[in-house]
Parts: sequence; C-alpha cells; structure tokens
Amino acid sequence: MPDLVDRLAHEIASRIRRLGFDEPNYRLIGTLLELAYLGTLRSEEGRLVKGSLTFANPTRPEVHPPLLRRADYPAFTKFESPESLTVQTLVKLARAIDRWSGSIAVYATRQNEIIAWGVVGQLVQQNVLLHRESDSGFANPGLLTVTMDGIGDISAYHGNLFLGGVKAQALITRENDALESNMVSEYAFDALAPFAEAIARVLDRDEDEAEILSDLVGMWVTSIARLCIGLRQRGTGGAFLLTRKPIKRMLQVTHPFAYPRLKDAAILRVLDENYSSDVEHAQQVFTDKAEPVPAELVIEASLAKTDAEDREEEMNGAVKLVASLATVDGLVLMTPTLSVAGFGVKIGSAPNVATVYDGADFSHRGTRAREIDPSQFGTRHGSMLRYCAQDHKALGIVVSQDGYVRLIMTVGNSLVLWNNLKLLSHRDFSQQAVLREKKWRESRGRGRTSSRLGYTQTPKTIDRLMKAASQRRRAD
Repeated sequence: MPDLVDRLAHEIASRIRRLGFDEPNYRLIGTLLELAYLGTLRSEEGRLVKGSLTFANPTRPEVHPPLLRRADYPAFTKFESPESLTVQTLVKLARAIDRWSGSIAVYATRQNEIIAWGVVGQLVQQNVLLHRESDSGFANPGLLTVTMDGIGDISAYHGNLFLGGVKAQALITRENDALESNMVSEYAFDALAPFAEAIARVLDRDEDEAEILSDLVGMWVTSIARLCIGLRQRGTGGAFLLTRKPIKRMLQVTHPFAYPRLKDAAILRVLDENYSSDVEHAQQVFTDKAEPVPAELVIEASLAKTDAEDREEEMNGAVKLVASLATVDGLVLMTPTLSVAGFGVKIGSAPNVATVYDGADFSHRGTRAREIDPSQFGTRHGSMLRYCAQDHKALGIVVSQDGYVRLIMTVGNSLVLWNNLKLLSHRDFSQQAVLREKKWRESRGRGRTSSRLGYTQTPKTIDRLMKAASQRRRAD
C-alpha cells in the first residue's frame, strides 16, 4: 500500500475509534482505501473511474436510523449474491453505480475479505448538500464512506464529517476554511454592505441590516465555492480574479463579457428568501391566534416561495456558466460582487514577489507567520501572485488541474496565500465535533421509537397501498 494511503488508514482508524465505533479496524480501512486508491488509477473504456464505497453491516446497515423516514431518504438494496471486492470489480461497479446518486455497499467477512453486498441508493440529496447546491439533504447512512474523486484522489467521511483524504500526493486531514475567515469575510462585507442596506430598507427591517449582510456574505461564499467545485469537476484548472478597479496595463482581456447575472441572482435570492420568510411569519401570527388566514396572504406566501425557488434555479444556471468560462486559457475577471467583466484574461509582466505568507498562519500571527516559497508554484499561480501584489483590492482564486484550490490576496501590505481551500459543506473533524456526534447519538438512542414513514397518513409503501385499497373494497 502507498505510504500516504497507509498513513491515512491510521488516521481514519483513530478517528473512527474516537467517534465510539469498533469497526472497521485499521487493516480493513487500509484495504478499503487501497482498493479505492488503485481504482482511481484505472480507466474503464477510456473514462476515469469515480465512485463511492460505503462500509456498512448488511444486518444493520444504518448507523443512525431516522425517526421520520422521508420518501427520498437513502436506503440499502442487497445484491442477490455478494461478491469479493477487487480493483477489477470495483472499476466495473463504479461505472454502473453513479457516485452522484449511489454508493457501493461493502463489508468484511470473518476472514477480513472485503465484499460488495449491495447499493446505497438515493444519495442525490446528500451530494447536492455536500456540493452546496442546496441547504438541505441527508448524510450517507453507513459507518464509513470512501469517495474516489480523481486520479490518486480519495476522501473519507462518517456521515458529513470529513475524516481525511489523499490529494495530489499529499495527506489531507483538514482543509483551510479561508472563505469563512475574517480576512476574506471583510472583503465581502465591504462589497455587499450597500445591498444589505437596500434589502433591509425595502423589507422595512432596518434593525436586521447586519443579519441580512451576513446572509449576503454567506451567499457570496457559497457562490465562490460552487464556482471552484464546478471548475475542479471539469479537471481543466482555471482561475478567478475579483477586483473593484482592475490595473488595465497588467491585464489583457481576450473576451470582454459583461455578465451580471450571478451577482444579481445571489443578491436578489437573499431578498426573495427573506421576503418569503416574512410572509410565512405573517401567516403564522394568524394561526397562533386561531384566526383565519386572509386568502390574499396565503396567495402571497405561495407566490413568494415560488419567487425564491426560481431565484435559486437562476443562481444554479449562472454558477455553471461562469465556472465553464474559467476552462478557457486565462482567468475570469469579476467584480467583488461577482459580476463578470471578461474571460480568457491574461496577466502581463510584473515584478516578482519576494515574500508570501501562509494565509492560515497569517490570520493568527500576522507578519510572524510562516513564509511560502512562490517558486514552488506554476505559471498560473505566479502571475496571480504578481498581480495581487500590485492590486491591493484584488482577490485571486486558482484551481489547479490536480484539484487544489488556493486563494491569494493582499492584507495591509502583506501578500498571503491560503492553500487547500475547503469548498464542500462537510464538517471538519475536531474534539468538539466528536462530542457533538456522541451526544446526538446518545439522545437519539434514548428517544428511539419505531420509525415513521412520511408526514401524512396516506400509504407510504406499495404493500400498504394495496392493503388499504383491499380494505376499502371490502368495506364498500
């Protein structure tokens, strides 16, 4: 087994134990990771292998069975005959079981042989949540999930808790949440403050301006993360440059392109969602007083909800378009509010930079932070570093072909680079996360009752549907 994979196996085994689980052990985790890692180095009919493995006991596969089982909740379906999991069978199964919608369910025999025994279906909502395309979704119900993200690129999760991974020949145990850092948040706050004031004024909620600004910054962070996720999925690499006033002599804009739709959708989505919430609250006031809700208010609530949903779809489309622009040679030039000004933009010559600080360390120690050697990076990073050193109001994001995402900006007079940005909406592993997980599991265990299917009393399975229909016929 490659050394990095072995080290990852040790780390995951330790974290699984800290979460309070006895299985899988280090040896099984190592075998599972090795299979996944080797699988990413294969191709099937000219296509790279991407897939997902879920370690779960076939007799009781769900670690946390839900108290309310909704129709789209993930579920396990068994193969008629389990089969030994080898790299060859993994490659075949991974092609058949699309990672976006399902995962290969695996377990170990008494001889510690990994077997594929079924499929976890209905994982679309999990992936939509993980990739920030929605605010709601379900976690994988198995004990341990290993995803195959690219060549030599694997990640491991317990539910939505990130346990570690291997990317670009490096062991990853934690990603830098640069987009949520104070330095980057302040950049977004300054750009979005006028829109927060306008939304608060329109909704007649001046006292909530700070909360609305926080919502706008959250939408801004989500938008940038999704742009990077989309570009990383394409595997081409690319870059985004945000600046209020570009230094024109340093930039060659191959394709000028004024596209404000991502900016508009992100800002107006916050407006529409807040308005929809306000109308729902107005309805609830009547309900709490046991008074009839006015018909016009019911209609307005339905229309407001539709507007908010439409705005979400508009944002989805805008994100995909802007991410695709970054696949062209050069970068995408944007304003700090995410309005596109052009793509295929080339950065001209500029003085080399001397000092670059590690962003995560700089946020704690300032200019005493660890320095980064800029010569270790390629042309795309070098040009972005040189530009951001000259334009102190710029924020540059570079997505490498190997999947790494780095953020560059000037803070004061110091050039900083954040390495290995966190993009997905998983939770980071920490002692606090372990304690929350155990406490939640204990509370669920104490309150466990039989799982209810859906919200209403209509039949929620085909068997119950046919039985209810038969009873109705006899009654008639």
